[in-house]
Formats: sequence, structure tokens, C-alpha cells
Amino acid sequence: MKRLFSRICGAALAAALVLSALPAMPARAAGIQVTLNDQPLSFSDAQPLMRDDRTFVPFRAIFETMGATVSWDDASRTVTAKRSDRTVKLTIGRKACTVDRAGADRSFSTDVAPFIEGGRTYVPIRFAAQALGAAVGWDSASQTVLLVDTEKMMQSEFAGQFQAITAMTQFANSVAPTSPRLISGAIGATLTYHTTMGDLPVPITGTITGSESLDAAQFTAAFHADRTAITQAIQDNEGMNVIDENVDALLQKLENFSADGILSRVDGKLYLKSDFLTEVGIAKGQWAMKDLDSTASLTAVKDGDATDFICAQAQKLTLRPGTSTSQVREVVRRLSDQSASSPLNGTGSYSLHWTADNYTAVDMTLVPGQSLTVMRTASPLGADAVPMTTLTTVQTKNGASISYERSASSYNAAIRIDLNNGGAATTAPAVRPS
Repeated sequence: MKRLFSRICGAALAAALVLSALPAMPARAAGIQVTLNDQPLSFSDAQPLMRDDRTFVPFRAIFETMGATVSWDDASRTVTAKRSDRTVKLTIGRKACTVDRAGADRSFSTDVAPFIEGGRTYVPIRFAAQALGAAVGWDSASQTVLLVDTEKMMQSEFAGQFQAITAMTQFANSVAPTSPRLISGAIGATLTYHTTMGDLPVPITGTITGSESLDAAQFTAAFHADRTAITQAIQDNEGMNVIDENVDALLQKLENFSADGILSRVDGKLYLKSDFLTEVGIAKGQWAMKDLDSTASLTAVKDGDATDFICAQAQKLTLRPGTSTSQVREVVRRLSDQSASSPLNGTGSYSLHWTADNYTAVDMTLVPGQSLTVMRTASPLGADAVPMTTLTTVQTKNGASISYERSASSYNAAIRIDLNNGGAATTAPAVRPS
């Protein structure tokens, strides 16, 4: 009984609580090709090469091909590329770099540093291209780096067609914390387990406290679950003597438990630690990790705007040779005003509906000056099928609410978290577990 109960309740509750990068590039140094908008690029005097499992290209060739003006400062050994309102700076031997966008500096760290070899300066192509607003992919079969200039496409083919997403990102930025602040809130949930003993509802209440900044939110949550239905079902079906000390200990763990979490906008991940996660194989004291969907809060890049958000969505694609440009074009079209479902005249709400992938649909609605609602539904049967999961986030000036619903063969879950903004926090939240 203990094993059965653990499998049913532990796995389901952990799954309900725990709400991409490029594929690894093979370490081949020869024959690397690069395409930009599905057109092959040629490198006259220095070829792309592989180092530390990353592809590097001569900085002048790649930046100038993308329409940037480049310069080299010998004293600081710094490469600078300027295009439109973007200025990118990388320094030889350093992973730290900056991207200036319309006068707002942002600091980043690349996973590999630029270097000089054979009298040529090499930069990591993935970061260099993304810094100028391009999507980057890798085709292992042909050893080809695929680049699509998303930002240039937005400014040319779709110029002036982003009123709705611009208004949404502006509102998201307006309610974001300018300095670390406290957060608190309440949790309410009902988990209904489908068992041979019938449907067993488990009402859960809880509280959450912590702090947040532009980079992250760090919190502690305490939960209380009503085990009445489960206890009664065990007694009715198995008899009083089945609830021995082992089963009772498991029920007590379900009755009162806590969790520590970090929602990192820097890493794009949710980290979660709880003794309850031992029921699904997570060692006590260890952190579980889940990739975040940036559509949940429109914070694909901190302090980001519509261009940043759309470029981040395009980067999620698995680009394919010959069709990479059309793939990105479809993402841009879906996030343009062509997908708006209400008039964009400034007098009412702005709404966008789009399919993030084959299985996921996203609906975003802005009531100007009041709230931004993002609903993400997913189904293994397709984006337009009856959803298996629904995640809804509502942001306001005073706080936020998060709702999560899941329908599965073994359980149903309905969870709601209401958060309130508090005063200034004395310390900034961690962006990842220490």
C-alpha cells in the first residue's frame, strides 16, 4: 500500500508542483559551413573553426555580412559592432560582453571567450548573431550553422506590424520591480487522484513568501493538505490495520510539507527543492530544475521589448536547411498584428493568439494600464485540441496570479497562486541555487 500510495500521490503532486538550447555541436573542426537566410556565406581569408565544442567565425566577416559597422580597439583588445540601435562589444579572452540597445546597456556572459589565431579575431557565432537579433541553428548532417536575421525581417517585411506585442511588453516592463522587493501570497489547490478506490480529492492550502528582482524570484512555500479523503478510502477499502506506521508517515508528509524555489529569468529555469520530492526520486536536499516558458511573463530578456521577445521565440525553433527563413517568418507573422483578434485602435484590449509549437497555443490579452493575461495551453494531440495542461498568468500593478490546471489519467490538478507586491527587500534574490 505504501508503494502504491507513493506512486499515485507522490508522482502526481510532484508533477503538478514542478511547472532550448542548441543541440550539442559535434567536435569537428573541418568543413563547417554557415548560411544566412538560407544563403551560403563565404569566408575569404579565414574559415570557421571549432573550439570547446563551439563554432567561431572571423568577427569582421560575420558582423559586416549582417550589415554592422565593425571596429577594433587595440589597446583594450575589444571588438565593436554597430547596427541600427544595437552596439555589441566583446573583448579578447573575456566571456563578459555588453549589448547596448537604444542607449540601455545590458551585460551578458558568453560560455566561451573570443580569441586571436593566425592574426584573425574569432568570435562565438551563436552569441554574435543573437546579439544582432538573429536566430541560430545547427544542422549536424551537413555541419552547417544556420542563421536567420529575425530583427531585420521584422524591420523590413513586417515593418510597423507589432503594436499589440509592443504594448504588452511595455506593460510587463512597467510592473516589473525596479529594485528588489518583497512578495507574499496564498496558495489554493485541489488534486484529485483517480484510483481503484475511486476519485480521491486532496484540498491543499498554503502560503508563499520571498523576494523578486528583474533577474529572479526566490521564495519559500508552506503547504497543508487535507488527507481525510485518502485516509477514509484506505480504511474503507483495506481496513484500519492497513494504515501502519509507514503509511501513516507518508500521509503525514503529504499533510504538511514545504518547498524552496528560485525562478531565474537569467537562466530561464525554475529550481525547486522539497523533502516531498524524495517520493519521485529526487534526493533529499537536492534541487530539481524545469525550463521555463518565456511566454508566461513576456520576460524573454530582462528589460526586453517586443523585438527581444520575438527574437527569443524564433530562437526556440529547430532550424532546418533550406527552410530556416520560412520557419522564422512564420513565427514573426504569428506575433505580428496580423494575428490580432481585436481592433488595434488604442480604445480597447489588445489580443494575440498564436501557436508556439505543434502542441502549444498561447493567448495574450492586455487591458491597457490594468492587466496582462497570458494563457498557455498544451495537448499531445495538437495545439488546437482539448488541452491537457493550461497555465494562466495575470500581471497587474499590485501583483500577479498564476493558475495551473492539468488533466491526466492518474490525477487532475487545479492550482492557484495569488501574489502581492510588498516593500523593499534588504537583499536581492539568488538567480540560481548555490
